[in-house]
Amino acid sequence: MAEVAFLLDLEGTLVKDKSYTLFPEALEFTEKLDSMGIPWIVATNNSTEKPSELIEILKSKGFNVNEKKLLSPSFLAVDTLKKEGVKSIYFLGTEKIKSFLRESGFEVKDDYNVDAVVVGRDKEVDFKKLKTATSAIVLNSAKLFSYHMNRIILDRDGLVSPSVGAIATCLSYAGNCPVVSFGKPSKLYFERAFELVGIKEPSKIYMVSDDPFSDLAGGKEAVGFKTVFVLSGKYSSPDILNSIDENLRPDYVFKTIKECERLLK
Repeated sequence: MAEVAFLLDLEGTLVKDKSYTLFPEALEFTEKLDSMGIPWIVATNNSTEKPSELIEILKSKGFNVNEKKLLSPSFLAVDTLKKEGVKSIYFLGTEKIKSFLRESGFEVKDDYNVDAVVVGRDKEVDFKKLKTATSAIVLNSAKLFSYHMNRIILDRDGLVSPSVGAIATCLSYAGNCPVVSFGKPSKLYFERAFELVGIKEPSKIYMVSDDPFSDLAGGKEAVGFKTVFVLSGKYSSPDILNSIDENLRPDYVFKTIKECERLLK
């Protein structure tokens, strides 16, 4: 049995952004893990691509990825929504994920008469959509779910915008209701990740990400694994860590994922 395992964030860690531009050193690192027999998975909060399509994108970049080496909130979304008895959804997000939800047996509607509001990555979110979502929560007692709770996302132009978690938090405040997250840093997500890598001891698992809040601090608080903050994505300076409780700050700060090779020695 392997002594350690790695959960690798996608955007900002393995690839640059939504363009999925490869970080060559990331491919080299995963190949090194494979050669050493060290388990790893892509632990992503991606809410724009169908899991099957995301696997094909990663394969086209050279990554040794299959359905057992990718953990997407979409998988947890289906399980959680069905468990909660949700039949109809108002979804903020891409047509690809709308299609995925329909294929999974849910009715995706464009009005507020639904069982649940689900928030994904929606670059065309506007007042009308927020109004419909809020009406579903307040007037129809719809439950609120979010693909993840990330605060910001790095766009292709180098600027950052509110991410899924920011929009979900807005709706939670407006509707005076809790929000249930499918992705990082939910305990459910990380427990599923541990199952995939085959190691349940948190001290033997490294989470590598460019998000020090949801992925790292949130994950450390939820399950207590080792955390690695890389400066190749949203944040190019470790100064951002000053806003995080000292006990939840990353165990390691590296410029890129390549430096994670130090952890293999």
